[in-house]
Amino acid sequence: MSVNAYTRLTNSSGRGAEKLLGELELEVMHVIWERGIVTVRQVLETLVETRPLAYTTVMTVMNRLADKGLLIVNKQGKTYHYRPAYTREAFEAQAVSQVVQSLITDFGGEIAISQFVEQLTATDPEQLARLAELAEAAQGERDEA
Repeated sequence: MSVNAYTRLTNSSGRGAEKLLGELELEVMHVIWERGIVTVRQVLETLVETRPLAYTTVMTVMNRLADKGLLIVNKQGKTYHYRPAYTREAFEAQAVSQVVQSLITDFGGEIAISQFVEQLTATDPEQLARLAELAEAAQGERDEA
């Protein structure tokens, strides 16, 4: 991941999935996360309540989300049904995992970890204690294996 990609993530407004998806992609995913299995028409009917959209626009976004691995597509007769490949929480966890792995790969574990701890200390010292607990538990599991 390039420095520009890191900058794009940190400069985006919002939190979690809002930093990772475009505005319309996120709106589509909200509908799908809420409803489960949907068609393009069902998503369109929900979204047009707040703004005008063409069927083909929603279809393109949903196909791109499927290409990115966020949606699973099944054809039933002539109709395509879409469902989320991940819950919102699982999507965000996977994205964070990829960012962390990229930071470690690109900058090395020592600097990535030290900067994480430094930022955590500055913003939420209570979470630093939670991090210590998680590290201790992980080490215990590792020792048992």
